[in-house]
Amino acid sequence: MKVSFIPYFILTLIAPIMLCAQEIAQPKDNILDKVVIDAGHGGKDPGTVYGKIYEKNINLSVALKLGKMIQATYPEVEVIYTRKNDTFIALSERGNIANRAGADLFISIHVDAARNTTASGATTYIMGLDKGEDNLEVAMRENDVIMYEEDYSAKYEGYVPGSAESYIIFSLMQYAHQEQSMIFSEMVQKHYILSSPMLDRGARQAPYLVLWNTAMPSVLTELGFMTNKKDREFLATEAGQQTMAKALFDAFAEYKQRSDGARGNEEVNVGQVALRLQPQPQQEEKEEVKKPEPKVDEVKFYVQIMSVSSKLPDNSRSFKSYKNQVTQKRNPKGTYRCLVGGADNFKDAQTLLSKVKKEFKDAFIVAYRGDEHIDTAEARRLTER
Repeated sequence: MKVSFIPYFILTLIAPIMLCAQEIAQPKDNILDKVVIDAGHGGKDPGTVYGKIYEKNINLSVALKLGKMIQATYPEVEVIYTRKNDTFIALSERGNIANRAGADLFISIHVDAARNTTASGATTYIMGLDKGEDNLEVAMRENDVIMYEEDYSAKYEGYVPGSAESYIIFSLMQYAHQEQSMIFSEMVQKHYILSSPMLDRGARQAPYLVLWNTAMPSVLTELGFMTNKKDREFLATEAGQQTMAKALFDAFAEYKQRSDGARGNEEVNVGQVALRLQPQPQQEEKEEVKKPEPKVDEVKFYVQIMSVSSKLPDNSRSFKSYKNQVTQKRNPKGTYRCLVGGADNFKDAQTLLSKVKKEFKDAFIVAYRGDEHIDTAEARRLTER
């Protein structure tokens, strides 16, 4: 599906909603103290079924286990579930539950499926404009559950399955939270790699209806594939569900640590490691010196093709035709962004993106000032003035 332009009337309709979402999204005090956990499917919507194994049951089990871990470790955090039993909840209502609660984070839990039964591994999605065929197919399959709802067209404000304009609208709704959502999604994938046998399918973007109206950072994670024998047998066990819940908890703990910041002597458990955060020594007050604007030639635009837990060889087959052309920049959280290019302006990066997407459908543009990852909008401001 190729979209060559965004109609002006769509932008006119969506702009006020985006501004409203940004106002709602302003952090209370940068403290993550309320999370909504969404067990995908439920009730008359079973999700993917394989024999006696129902996706909706796996999703609920992992969701409840995750919530229990958060409550036990962080009693100050309020955990809200979209469902705690085998109940059908409309996709729009799942986001509304999070919005009414004023949640700081939304986690939707699912299990994937594919026609290719060899497909396996865990993936975490954020709401985005990516139109990669594989991602779009997964999102459209998950979105099809709206057919269980009465008058879905009115409820989802004119959403038309398969419509390019619909996906643009719903993707833009989450734009204000895209960066934080991507940070959390990468943490989730990192902890899947560290503590589960699931293959890493990466953090991706796709137009999910369950994420479109959430006014906070939000992700939809696919624990594995019901259509893959190895994945299915693992996820159907109590031990497998506990393992995946623990990985999600470790990602939550890391994200909470990042959100809350280091304040005094606070011990934070991330996985099996206890980190003692020491207070910073007081320094003499100094006259504030205004930092000079960065030089334009320090700002570069790259196309990110993937995120990996450890650095790959320059000639890795994972880079396909871009072997020995990929720059790998380390994130503060330990993962690596695999980047192509290094354009001086956004227009050249867009041209490169269209080329890279022929091999990496999930690719998207990021910006750096030296080795510092910066907001793409800020990078454009610096280079286009």
